[in-house]
Amino acid sequence: MEFEIYMPCEPAWICDSFLVLFSVLLAMGLVGFIYILYKEHRRINRVRKRKAQRGASRKNKS
Repeated sequence: MEFEIYMPCEPAWICDSFLVLFSVLLAMGLVGFIYILYKEHRRINRVRKRKAQRGASRKNKS
């Protein structure tokens, strides 16, 4: 399936370079978003593990 993108620019090489530029920016944005999600996932699991350890240590003290 081919998508047509309308860009009103005369030389074709300008359109191609803009298409490559925006494709690279989109890819960098997706990678950055995935990285942020991964960091938040690790932070949530670390806090959850810490709370579980504190709860277990409190039960042992009682």
